[in-house]
Amino acid sequence: MEFKESDLPGIGRKFSIITASGDKITVIVHVTGKREMFVFEPDDFDEPACDVVMTEEEANQLGSVLMGAYFRPEQEREKELLLENLAIEWLKVPPNSPLAGKTIKEAQIRLKTGVTVIAIMKPGQKTIVNPSPDVKIEAGDTVVIVGTREQVENFIKEFEING
Repeated sequence: MEFKESDLPGIGRKFSIITASGDKITVIVHVTGKREMFVFEPDDFDEPACDVVMTEEEANQLGSVLMGAYFRPEQEREKELLLENLAIEWLKVPPNSPLAGKTIKEAQIRLKTGVTVIAIMKPGQKTIVNPSPDVKIEAGDTVVIVGTREQVENFIKEFEING
C-alpha cells in the first residue's frame, strides 16, 4: 500500500492511496467540508473510473463503516442484543438448597424460574452437558444455567443458592 498526502492551496488537502490490488483512491477534503473521492483503475491513473461527492457528515459515516466502527451486519446486531440480555451462571448447590437431591424435572426449574440448565458439574466426574430432565442434582454439584438476569436471580432465590 502506498499513501500520499499533499496540500492543495486554497482548496484543501489531497490524500491518495494505492491499494495492494493496484487500485488508486484519491480523496480531496475541501476547506468547505465537502469531500470528493475518485477511484482509478490500476492501468489508468489519469482518468477516474468513478467519483463521489460527499458532505462532511456522509464522509464521516463512510469512514466509520470502513473502520468497522459503525456498520454491523444485522446478524451481529441481533447477537449483541441477545447477549446483552443473556446471563450464564455457574452456581454451586449448597446442602440446604431445595434443589439438592431432586431431578431437574422434579425441581421444575424452568417452570419456576425460566432458566435452562445447560450443564451440571459433579465433583470428581465428567461434566454433564445438556442434562436430561431426569438427572439428579446433588449438594456440591455446580449447575450451569442460562437465562435473563432476572431469571437467574429468580433461580438463586427459589433454590436458596449463594450466588
